[in-house]
Amino acid sequence: MPMQKKPNTRSDRDGRDRDRDVIPSHKRQRPMSNEEIVDINDVEFLKRFVTEYGKIIPARITGVTAAQQRQIKKGVRRARNMGLMA
Repeated sequence: MPMQKKPNTRSDRDGRDRDRDVIPSHKRQRPMSNEEIVDINDVEFLKRFVTEYGKIIPARITGVTAAQQRQIKKGVRRARNMGLMA
């Protein structure tokens, strides 16, 4: 007797057919407006974009623009270098 093929239950395994209009729960709303400039000396502001282990959170998670992410990266690195952030 040949093996029977299982029914295709892929849709409930990988979630590909879920509604695309729903914002994923891990993505934050925009923390800044698009015109706002990052103050690289404001350590409390920069801590919002760093994990508890000190890694910079990616822009796709935080919702900032590419230019703002570069400013955040520069600010965090300078703050680490000056000893303001660990």
